Amino acid sequence: MCGIAGIFSSRSEKKYTEKLDEMLAVQNHRGPNQKGVLEKNNLTYGMTRLKIIDTEEHSIPYATNDQNISIVYNGEIYNHQEVRKTFQKKYCFSSPSDAETVLYNYCEKGESSFADYNGMYAFALYDARKESLFLVRDKAGEKPLFYLKTPDFFSFASEVKALLKLVKPVLNRDCISYEAYEFNVEEETLFKDIFSVMPGEYVRIDKNLTVTKHSYWKIWDNLIHVPDNIKTIERDLTELLIDSLELRTKNCVHQYGVFVSGGVDSALIACITKPDFIYTCHYPHVKELDELEYAQLVARKINKELVVVEPSMEDFERTQKDILYHLDTPCTWTSFSLWKIIERASQDIKVVLSGEGADELFSGYHRYHLLHHDEQIRHMKAMKEYSFLVNKYYGSLASRYARLVNRSDDYNNARVVEYLEEKIEFYFSRMHNDHLHGMGVTDFYTTMQEILQLGDRMNMAFSVENRCPFLDYRLIQYAYSMPSKYKIREGTTKWIIKHIAKKIIPKEIVERIDKRGFTAPYNQWFGGKEKGNYNRSNYKKQVFELWKALFNISV
Repeated sequence: MCGIAGIFSSRSEKKYTEKLDEMLAVQNHRGPNQKGVLEKNNLTYGMTRLKIIDTEEHSIPYATNDQNISIVYNGEIYNHQEVRKTFQKKYCFSSPSDAETVLYNYCEKGESSFADYNGMYAFALYDARKESLFLVRDKAGEKPLFYLKTPDFFSFASEVKALLKLVKPVLNRDCISYEAYEFNVEEETLFKDIFSVMPGEYVRIDKNLTVTKHSYWKIWDNLIHVPDNIKTIERDLTELLIDSLELRTKNCVHQYGVFVSGGVDSALIACITKPDFIYTCHYPHVKELDELEYAQLVARKINKELVVVEPSMEDFERTQKDILYHLDTPCTWTSFSLWKIIERASQDIKVVLSGEGADELFSGYHRYHLLHHDEQIRHMKAMKEYSFLVNKYYGSLASRYARLVNRSDDYNNARVVEYLEEKIEFYFSRMHNDHLHGMGVTDFYTTMQEILQLGDRMNMAFSVENRCPFLDYRLIQYAYSMPSKYKIREGTTKWIIKHIAKKIIPKEIVERIDKRGFTAPYNQWFGGKEKGNYNRSNYKKQVFELWKALFNISV
């Protein structure tokens, strides 16, 4: 993993070396092992590097021999060796790095090369021949990439805090996605004039600082044929998951771990890979949040010692500002338990595997039951002649799901409702109004982005790399191409994954009907030690004010 940053100026005489050093320094936690800077024409850019696959030190940023094409890079591309083989004899490589593979693949194929990769990545590639800069983000959005445009320069970085070395932070009051989701899931951020490159997209900036946006990979453009055969689907998904896990572990020279939450996804990953370490979070005095017994089942299954982390209220109070600082955004502390586990795990490992994406791909959230139940009723033979009344009663698919995901303080806010319905209608239409695929794709490009960014920031705070095997693009394609009836079946969410898992993980975990994850007893902690004091709206406002003060944000 790495931290990247750069400044593309409209004036060649203007130098930004000192500012770039500040931008890299504030992201040093992302890459503490090496730093490099390159100046070319009107561009000054650089990277800090965390050595994972390639542990040797090389000249960075990476560049072609004539220096005309160069790259600063953050991420891991698991199929880069296969990509490199297609043109390896034509070029003189200076390292085995996946970043250099990306560099020369661009030399071969240009912008079409951006779609070739299986992995998590965010990189900036400069082509001096075209006097153009390209910012590219991975297909699922695992790695972050932000940018800022002013009349005098264009700048980018892995984290927003680096861009704040160039401009004073000003609140973006029009960030509708934050109002709807409690997190910015669009291009816009809570910082005025600072934007995010979206998953599966790239941004091109020419010498005049003109910005053009391009999409190179979206789910609905990459669907495949999957036969309606349960044995075929079970076999294909099992093979894809195992291969995804092998790709994410075979090139890891470090010991690695798995965070075991007590759910199916992390249990599957741990039982298949048998990692060097497994970790869980335990709140001994809060039975309703206790996952320990399920994590212990996994530990016994794979014969590994379970490392148990027991966060306290004092830890919670102590880490609030640290978490806010690394997130760059207000958060209601769903990341606290994760922070504590990573803090402990960083003593042992540099790589962790986690189960992000499985719920979105395979309909794992309990809220999916509601829309699914509606649709089962609507499609009953007895209701066929009453479709008009049924539609009138239930409303559109988009409006119903908008009500389920709306996190606004003002639930009836017309602006938020319109925004959500339009966004959800777009995603549902792309999935031909299949309600399970539609909900999953909606969440993939919205709420999952929050989860991924929390995971990235928390892990990178401790220089730990997080790999998500369920977000292998082949699994994504398959999940949204297969018949959706195998996602929720017999009243069971994520049915096909549990059907596969029952042969691999303890049956007690497969048969669970509750869903917890790494949460914390905020009801007891927030505002005091008595139960019932937690108020989501009030807490959100207090966190927001703390975030504004921490970053000294002008309103």
